[in-house]
Amino acid sequence: MGDLDGRVLLVVGGAGGTGSAIVDALVTDGATVEILDEDGDAAQESARRHGGPLGRVSFRRLSVDACEETVRDVVTGVVADRGLLDGIVTVARTEAATVPVLRAARAPLRASPHAAVVIVGGDADRTAGLAEWLADDGVRVNSVSDGQGPDDTAHAVRFLLSPAADHVTGVRWPAADRTAAIPRRSGPLPD
Repeated sequence: MGDLDGRVLLVVGGAGGTGSAIVDALVTDGATVEILDEDGDAAQESARRHGGPLGRVSFRRLSVDACEETVRDVVTGVVADRGLLDGIVTVARTEAATVPVLRAARAPLRASPHAAVVIVGGDADRTAGLAEWLADDGVRVNSVSDGQGPDDTAHAVRFLLSPAADHVTGVRWPAADRTAAIPRRSGPLPD
């Protein structure tokens, strides 16, 4: 199917527009996805679209302000049900919401040969620090800046989780500017 065949990924904040586009892109590329989100209705709809409970996509309710124990229980449940965890994507989450998920997932990520984290918006400024924190565990951490459309963001996330980016860590992927390659002057292009 794709570069992400057999990988189990968490998408924290995966129920909204950008999160949903990311889930769709990851599933299309072969991943199994667990959505963690406070918006149960939207997350259930995404899970239904891709096969329901323990299909290619399922969801678990997780509040943005959940305590560390709750976060740990949710992540432990995902690993118990899926058998492994290869990566995490956080969408528009603060450091206070991101770090507990990374702490809870640290051991299962350490066990994966594909361990990667991608931070979308939110706490993206902390990418280098988080990459340094998880480097000894073999976990790559990158981020995608705000400012691009959901599909462009999803493609960047998919790339950063793929084997093509296996040696990329600590990078903040900039917002796409599709007009940057368009000539700014009128008239014919030079030969």
